[in-house]
Formats: sequence, structure tokens, C-alpha cells
Amino acid sequence: MVQMYVDRLADELTKSLDKSPNSGGLMSEEGTALVTKFVQEPGVREWLNGLDVLQKVRLWGAGKDGLQILLHGAETAKKGGPHDHGSSWALYYQVTGITVMTTYRRMTGLDGEPGEADLEVSGVQELTPGNAMYFGPNVIHSTEHPSPPARWIRLTGVDLDHATRLRFSLERKEAVLD
Repeated sequence: MVQMYVDRLADELTKSLDKSPNSGGLMSEEGTALVTKFVQEPGVREWLNGLDVLQKVRLWGAGKDGLQILLHGAETAKKGGPHDHGSSWALYYQVTGITVMTTYRRMTGLDGEPGEADLEVSGVQELTPGNAMYFGPNVIHSTEHPSPPARWIRLTGVDLDHATRLRFSLERKEAVLD
């Protein structure tokens, strides 16, 4: 039964993307509303909380070049390093727990390119259940989960396992291909 809700979410998101493929603001607003509706369907929140999130869980995927719906989680406190999603956009939707999102401005080097990368924090936002945050292509950000357990849904425009992305070292002030 839950798969029916996953398929409907994917269909509605795909239709939204087909209407305005380059409109991040639209995906931010519509995507958040659609994921909120999905999470509120009978049994969905319980199902999501019951999934093993030791690794990311692909709820739905349209091949390597299309929409991806993933579930991530943290059972222990953890903090990720700065990274981008390359040419893809991403929408993080908090299901349970808290995710602290930090965004960065690259002060040296070229956006989207490996090499010298001195970063400056440009914002910090705490995502709580029912809230989302949209990132356009090449936006540098990091995630922290200070008070587990936490679950979040991440939508992306492509399968990031096949995308060129960057990881950033604050200590070495560099960007490397992921």
C-alpha cells in the first residue's frame, strides 16, 4: 500500500518538473508540499521510520538522469563535510529529528571545479520535521544531525551516484572530485 503513495509522489513530482524543469523555487514550494502530503498518508511515517537507514534507501528512481527519491537517516550523532551535488538540484525534507544545514560561499577557486577552495559560512538553518530546504546546482552545504534519531527525504534531479560532485576540505582549503 505504501508503494502506491511512493509512486503517486514520483508521478506528481515528475509532472511538476515537466511543467518547469529549471525553476528551483517551484520545486522548493511544490516539492515540499508534495512530500508533506506523502508523509501524512496513512502508514507512511511509520514505514519510513522502520526502514534500515545504515545506507541511503532509494524509494524511487528514474534512471541515472532523472528524479530520485531517497530516504536517509542517522541513528547516532554525525556531521558531514561540505559538498555540492554538481549540476543537480536537491530538496531535503525533514521527517523526524533535526538536521542542521550549513551553506558556504566559495571565496577562492572556480565554482563547480576542483582546486583551491577557501569557504566562508553563508548561513545555518535548523530543519525540523515538516520543513525542507532547497539547494540549486553547485550549492556548497554540509549536514549535521546533533540529536538522533533523524530521518529525511532527499529529492534530486539526477542519481548522484553517477554525477560529478565536489567534496571540500576546510582544513586544506581545497575541493576534490567525489
